Amino acid sequence: MKKKITFLSLFLTLFAVLTLFGFSKTVEAQQIGIDDQAGILEGTPSVLTEESQRLSEKTKAGVFVVTTTTNTQAPKDFAVDYLANKVGQGNNGIVLLIDMGQREIYIWATGNLKHYITPSRIDSILDVVQPQLSNGNYQQAIEGFYEQVNHYYQQGIPGGRQYSVNPNTGEVTFHRSFRPAYILIAVIAALISAGAFVVVLVSRYQLKLGARWNYEYQKNGALKLSKRSDTLVNSFITTRRIPRNNNSSGGGFSGGGGGSGGGRSF
Repeated sequence: MKKKITFLSLFLTLFAVLTLFGFSKTVEAQQIGIDDQAGILEGTPSVLTEESQRLSEKTKAGVFVVTTTTNTQAPKDFAVDYLANKVGQGNNGIVLLIDMGQREIYIWATGNLKHYITPSRIDSILDVVQPQLSNGNYQQAIEGFYEQVNHYYQQGIPGGRQYSVNPNTGEVTFHRSFRPAYILIAVIAALISAGAFVVVLVSRYQLKLGARWNYEYQKNGALKLSKRSDTLVNSFITTRRIPRNNNSSGGGFSGGGGGSGGGRSF
């Protein structure tokens, strides 16, 4: 009896530990941050932090805004490195870089958000953010950034592809499907190819459509057979190692292994 009680206690303890770790991983708050290195916000307004937190919880992604004055990197490279250091390479996240020294802004999204915040949508976001920055309305620019990201996330992933989203991690899974437009294009291409083949065949042999033509294959056909033997002298196998391209940085594109980015001057 004592052994049963001891075993049951160990089992319950192990279950409690595993449950605690599982729940802590599920409810762990997403990273957020307003890193005002340039000091243009005069402190971090609480409203910006609250909006960032809500957006992070909704998208299951890290949401960051960073301002700089002494950045020596290209804005794209700085944004890519900054977000990778915050959330990890390729994980869920987005950053808005406001480079006051070079007077440039750059947006970079990775993980699940690269599917929602595409380069064309980034251009639309910049259309909202850029005028506010040019007029010195820095807080309004950041608020506009949050609103636009939230707007496009609610709209869903563009392109008409079928996908599902993990509610706990935000991970996006695309499903294979045939789009009606692609099927129509394939049918049209097949009809054009077949029609072109018929036209070339008729014009080459001067055939009349609908007419019957018999070929006397027994009279005109001939078959000659001969023996031939080949001897294998030697064989060679050549191998080549192609290095993998692990450079996932870049802007103005949306790809499976990198991210989605874009920027402009203000």
